[in-house]
Amino acid sequence: MSAKDFLKTIKPNDSVVIIFNNDADGMCSCVLISLFLDNFVKIENKPFIIPQPMPMDKNLIQRIQTTLPTKLIFLDLAADQQQNMLKRFSGISNILIIDHHQVTKNMNSKTITHHNPRFKNSKIYQSTAYLTYKICSELTDMSDYLWIAAVGMVADYNLDDSGDLVEAAKKKYRITELRDSIISKIAEMISASRATRALSNEEIVNIIIITKNPEDFPEANDKLIDSYKKIETEIMAIMIDTEKSSEKTGKIIFYNIKSKFNLRSDISTRISEKYPDKLVVIYEISGSRVKLSARNQKNIDVGKILEKASEKMDASAGGHDKAAGATLNTKDWEAFKENLISLLG
Repeated sequence: MSAKDFLKTIKPNDSVVIIFNNDADGMCSCVLISLFLDNFVKIENKPFIIPQPMPMDKNLIQRIQTTLPTKLIFLDLAADQQQNMLKRFSGISNILIIDHHQVTKNMNSKTITHHNPRFKNSKIYQSTAYLTYKICSELTDMSDYLWIAAVGMVADYNLDDSGDLVEAAKKKYRITELRDSIISKIAEMISASRATRALSNEEIVNIIIITKNPEDFPEANDKLIDSYKKIETEIMAIMIDTEKSSEKTGKIIFYNIKSKFNLRSDISTRISEKYPDKLVVIYEISGSRVKLSARNQKNIDVGKILEKASEKMDASAGGHDKAAGATLNTKDWEAFKENLISLLG
């Protein structure tokens, strides 16, 4: 069954649970599905939404069981990397997975519909918001929500394989470049609100749902504005410090970030834009663990590099070709760094 066919099977009286990645791409994907269910399916009961990190929390199964779902929709989550958990979910109800991460296993079966463009092309990169918009658009007119898909696309960064929607959004909203527009500002505001924890993921989703036009979003909530200003000030200070405190070794830039906000992803993206040929690794030491975010704009497969560097370690690593992350033990940090340097010559 295709993702489109799965959506066609949803009835107005179904109990739908949406589990989405707790980043801007995941949130925008959740909004698009929610609006589709409301406008096309005419769903009687508002879907229950659950934000999740990646990998997903082990207690998620208990939360889902209490909702008595008839349909489960996973968005922007590499659920195939947690196959045992997914099999337990499939015993509860039929499942749709819309995802764009590197594929571990094709989970398509009688009870699971697994949509990922990497099945056909392992190198393609299309955000889940892009995929969700395209799938829903096959069944109904989603053009009023194109800006929401564009926000998710920009937040997920890589637009190389999403040219049709990029051009459509530029034309519809009279924008020259998505990255220097109201679309990118909205993505940054969402990221800032997540970093400051001023708003929950569910609250941000609901704000996007009730916002009719992108121009209205910056004024939608005072907490959004305050968070944006606070984080931009923090990022400016960190970016100044990176110039004098980062460690440059061959093709790699290491920077030990120290902030009360989770800005590893934002900083790694901004530094990689300045140094597109480098592998940028922004790391943070917290107790016995090191968490890092890595980026490269050119020809380094960041996800695979992190996985190789952390082999035989008690670590989780992976992601996309140009953007990935990892968590490992502090005692393994120096060995991990040496592995990265060795892998990149």
